[in-house]
Amino acid sequence: MHTMKTIERYSTGTYNNQFGDADFKSRNLLDLLKGFPEIATSFKTYADVGCGDGTVFVSILQKLPRLGCHLEEAVGYDISPPSVKSIDLPPGSQIVQADFLSCSLCYDIVTLIDVIEHVLEPQEYLRAVAKRSRFVLLHIPLDDRLSVTLTQQWNYRLQDVGHLSFWNPASAITMLTSAGLEPLGCLLTPGFLAPSGRVRLSQKIMLPLRWLAWRLNPGFTAATIGGVSLAVLCRSRALALDDGSTAT
Repeated sequence: MHTMKTIERYSTGTYNNQFGDADFKSRNLLDLLKGFPEIATSFKTYADVGCGDGTVFVSILQKLPRLGCHLEEAVGYDISPPSVKSIDLPPGSQIVQADFLSCSLCYDIVTLIDVIEHVLEPQEYLRAVAKRSRFVLLHIPLDDRLSVTLTQQWNYRLQDVGHLSFWNPASAITMLTSAGLEPLGCLLTPGFLAPSGRVRLSQKIMLPLRWLAWRLNPGFTAATIGGVSLAVLCRSRALALDDGSTAT
C-alpha cells in the first residue's frame, strides 16, 4: 500500500524539486566531474533522468561550460506532468514527459540525481541505463546509518520521503558495480547544508552537530547522524560510444 502511494506521487507531479536545492546539487556534482577533465570535455549529449521541475538540470547546463564541456543536445526526462513553474531552458535543451527507458536514444552522459532510491528495482534500472549512456553521474542519499536504525525512521523515509532502498557508501558502490557500471570517483556531499536539509525542526536542531561532525570526519557523519549523500561518476561497461558521438 505504501509503495503504491509512493509511485503515485511521481506520476501525478506531486513530488518535485521544491526546496531550492538546484545550485547545491549541481555544484557538488560538478566538483566531482571537474576531476575528470578529459571525460567532461568529451560530452556532446546529455540526459537528466528524473529531472523534476528542471531546476537542477538547468543549473548543471549553466555550469558545464566552465569545465570546457559544450553540449550539442540536452534532454531532461520525467514521468510527471510538466511543472507549472516556468524556467528558461538554454538553447539546444528541452524537458520531456517520458519514461527514459521507453526511448531508444543513447547519450554521452546521464545524470540520476536523487532518483535511484525511489526506484522499485534499482539494480535492474541501472543496468538498463548503463546500456544507454557512456557515463552515469549519480547523487544518492545515504540512509543506511545509525541514526535511522536507532530512531526507526524506516517507515517515515518510505512513506513521507519515498525512499524505497537505503544505502551506505560501500553498498551503493557495490550496487553500481553489480549493475554494469565502473565507478571512477566519488564524493560525499553535505546534504544537511542544502535548503531541503534545513526544513524540519529536527533538521535545524541537528545542524550544528552535523556541521561539527562533518568538519571532523565526513565518513563518520555519513555512518552515524547522517544528512550526507554520495556523488558518483561511473563509466558504463555495457555501452562504449566514440568520443563526440551524439544521441542516436
